[in-house]
Amino acid sequence: MARATESPYLGWPGRPRLSAGNQLALGLFWFPNNILWTGLILLVMPERVQEIVGAHAATGVLSWTTALGVAVAIIFAPIFGTISDSWRSRLGRRRPMMLIGTLPAVLSLLLLGYAPTIAWFAVGIVGLQLFNNFAQGAYQGLIPDLVPYAQRGTASGYMAFYNQLGVIIGGLVGGLATPVVFVWSTLSAIVVSLLVTVGLVKEPPSLDVPAPNWREKMRGFIISGQEYRDFRLVWLTRFLVLIGLYVLETYLLYYLEFVLKVPDPKTQVFVILIILSVTAGVAALVSGYISDRLGKRKLIVSTAGILQGVCAVLFVLSHSLVTVEVAAAIFGLGYGAYQSVDWALAIDTLPGGSAARDMGIWGISLTLAQFLASILGIAVAQALMPSLGVAGAYRLLFGATVIFFIAGSLLIWKVRKVS
Repeated sequence: MARATESPYLGWPGRPRLSAGNQLALGLFWFPNNILWTGLILLVMPERVQEIVGAHAATGVLSWTTALGVAVAIIFAPIFGTISDSWRSRLGRRRPMMLIGTLPAVLSLLLLGYAPTIAWFAVGIVGLQLFNNFAQGAYQGLIPDLVPYAQRGTASGYMAFYNQLGVIIGGLVGGLATPVVFVWSTLSAIVVSLLVTVGLVKEPPSLDVPAPNWREKMRGFIISGQEYRDFRLVWLTRFLVLIGLYVLETYLLYYLEFVLKVPDPKTQVFVILIILSVTAGVAALVSGYISDRLGKRKLIVSTAGILQGVCAVLFVLSHSLVTVEVAAAIFGLGYGAYQSVDWALAIDTLPGGSAARDMGIWGISLTLAQFLASILGIAVAQALMPSLGVAGAYRLLFGATVIFFIAGSLLIWKVRKVS
């Protein structure tokens, strides 16, 4: 594999190679973030929106409130990453912003749980996206900063494992508890994980970081130039695959309720999440390790994406819950492998110098995919349901995800810098 010698790496002080304990502490803060967004997107937000505005208006309102929050994340994620790259402190560049951003983020989460009107609900979404991205924008710079090249696949595997564990817990709490209980449980997990990660992870002091040239920094948001060619391609492939993923995730509850007519769709969403997450967690750890040993990141990412596309076909053609559950188990293998190795691939293609800013731009692929998934949902609600009916419109929406999965999986072979 081509070594990404210019990619960002500062090193963990006194640790040229990270232990398993170091990796676990480093990746832990991903865990509550995935509890948060899994429970919110799949269960709590649809339930709260339906509670506030009623079933008839729920799809449209859920789509525009989600899109509003995502728009905030798209704008501010790279800005906060840029601030983190230039942060001066004895604690380093990342941990201070994680501490500062988390408090207003959890207060915004509380507002979501108690909002009496859709206007206050929207304020909660905007605040959560804003301050969560302030903390996460800094946090996602830690892996490029502290993990050596030979351990990036493994570190990404730990990250993806925490992601899947968060999905399981988020689905469990979101599915079995009330929205208010979910909010307080998630808030507790966020605070505990933050204190563990900030307390145990060591990063170099950043007192000598040069003062930022903001005009130059703003120009840097446009990732142009040959040195960013591969990073742009990896960004685009992830964006395409995530559109497919977020369409399935955002509207799964409604798909089970209105298309398959499952008697207890909320419980079944949780069951599907458990099945998917168990297989994804195993695939994430194994794939990250294999990609470090064999150096075949593109092959793993492409195969995993295609596997997700095949399973999306099974979702569309299914007329029984059993078929959906089998497809979810296979989908999890592809999803876990993709999430693990794709992150390592992105870090390998970074040109270096502004890790948090560039990973903030990288994160836009996720938030923009959420935004487009919401727009597709609005289109389904307003344009297709009147003519195709609810079931027909949702099948067509889920069928469109196959195109995104396959296109993203094949485009990855255009990357040159990494094998």
